[in-house]
Amino acid sequence: MCVTLFTDLPDLVILNVLRFLSHFDAIQAFYNINNNTDRILSLLIEGQCFSSMHYFRLSLFNFVCDHVLSRIGSKLTHLTLCDHQLALAYQKQILLYLSNVLSLHLINIIEITESDNYLSYFLRKQLKSLTIEFLSEHHFEAQAYVCEQFIFSKNSESLTHCHLINDHGIQIKHRILLPNVSIVNMTIQLRQLSDLHVLFDYLLNVKILNVKICRWTVEDIKYDYAKLPKTLSHLIEFSLQSDHALSFNQMIIIFRHLIHLEKLSFLYRNYDEHGIDINQLEIALTYLKNLTELNSIINFIYFNLNPKLTFENNIHFKQRWNIHTYKNLLYKNYVAYTQPFINVSYSISSDILLEDSSTDFSSITNLTLKTHTKQLSLLPIIRSLNSRFSSVTHLHIIDSFGIEDNHNDDIKLPKVYSFDASEIKLSNLFQILLRSMPNLTHLQVNLNVLIACDWKLLLANNKIKHLELKTNNLDQINPILFYFSSLEQLIVNTKKQSNQYKRIYIQIILDWFHRCSQLYTIHVKAHKLSDFLYIEHTESDKNMHVKYSNEIFTLWR
Repeated sequence: MCVTLFTDLPDLVILNVLRFLSHFDAIQAFYNINNNTDRILSLLIEGQCFSSMHYFRLSLFNFVCDHVLSRIGSKLTHLTLCDHQLALAYQKQILLYLSNVLSLHLINIIEITESDNYLSYFLRKQLKSLTIEFLSEHHFEAQAYVCEQFIFSKNSESLTHCHLINDHGIQIKHRILLPNVSIVNMTIQLRQLSDLHVLFDYLLNVKILNVKICRWTVEDIKYDYAKLPKTLSHLIEFSLQSDHALSFNQMIIIFRHLIHLEKLSFLYRNYDEHGIDINQLEIALTYLKNLTELNSIINFIYFNLNPKLTFENNIHFKQRWNIHTYKNLLYKNYVAYTQPFINVSYSISSDILLEDSSTDFSSITNLTLKTHTKQLSLLPIIRSLNSRFSSVTHLHIIDSFGIEDNHNDDIKLPKVYSFDASEIKLSNLFQILLRSMPNLTHLQVNLNVLIACDWKLLLANNKIKHLELKTNNLDQINPILFYFSSLEQLIVNTKKQSNQYKRIYIQIILDWFHRCSQLYTIHVKAHKLSDFLYIEHTESDKNMHVKYSNEIFTLWR
């Protein structure tokens, strides 16, 4: 009988196998195969598998830094790191070996101090692409440093693509900035409209701008929009998301002056007492002579809808841009969106739009589903997800009312691998949903809801690798972890819980590692960490890397 070993395969065949795996899975599976380590390492390098180092456990991270990066050299052009890895990567001076890193992605950047500023080491002049995910709402040092010392400064002469993420919005106004002439593509979450005005003034050559406004801005804010045709002469694609942060009139004024646009996308949600002025939108778009593509979602709640303030009153405009509308008279909700529906992420109320079966939502991969009334069951809607939302892989359920539903429905959602159940209030609904997702690897849930389930049976043979628990009772976590045999990353979020908790010792957290042999990263979040943990004598060593700030404590092994 002829037996072919994996290492007997030709290099090209192994490279093709690696392309079907994530970089992390490829390294975990193959980097240390018997005596073929050297050859496999060369193939992993050839496959660019070492660019996403944020998934690595501490031992693998050290191995790559000490023995692999020197062999990669200019072959590695992109690098992804987490906040807790920056200090160690700086100590090992990894960029000495990586002379051609042009793209950088930093995850969960929290805060920096003068003595702990590793960002300056990684923000190099040669960078062409930068993505940073900021974590904290309360610390602005890291955001200010990135904006003032790198993006809007003399150090950004090569930067062309920039992506800044903060769910609470990034404040640009009041920074000491220089105009940026290199960025052509920017995606950013901003605190309020005045921060967008700063971008308009300082991004001189931007061609593609994707913006989300996170906080409400007053109507009478002053800005000279008339100068935009000249100052934004290169802007051809603009996307604006406003979830109760802007009025419709504020959006119209912006669109009206971006006369060079070829593509416009916007998402608008608000309360509009009588409707929105569609004629003003049509007039604004007439100034955009080069506009060939419009993608929009408009969703507002009204009190007494004026038929003249709807798309139905302007059939020509509705037909030209292929706008589909739906109205729920019972809950006074109006939705209008362009077809085909191209958004990959969307948040939808359970009693609106889903009732309209005429539209295909197969483009959506990230869906947030909210309950809007106590009387409505979620399960019939969830049962329809496979047919209506056939591509959803991330599902977020917001059960505002704690709907009781005892139907033992046979629901199957095999494509969903990420489930945010942190805002589900009742254990029976959570239990039904969790059973419907056999391939789940990422889960967020309130620990009280999980414990109230038959969790020993529910968690049997689960595949969950990333778990986030909302709780302030850390003593309840240990017995649960026994049933997460595949767990690699654990987040304990106490921020939105009651402040009635006792201060604990780090040993309680260290015990979690003994429960889960695959667990290598733990994050504990708190409003004020020093009130929650005794961490004075916690230091890093070769087996455990420790990092903590005012709000988050990280153990990485």
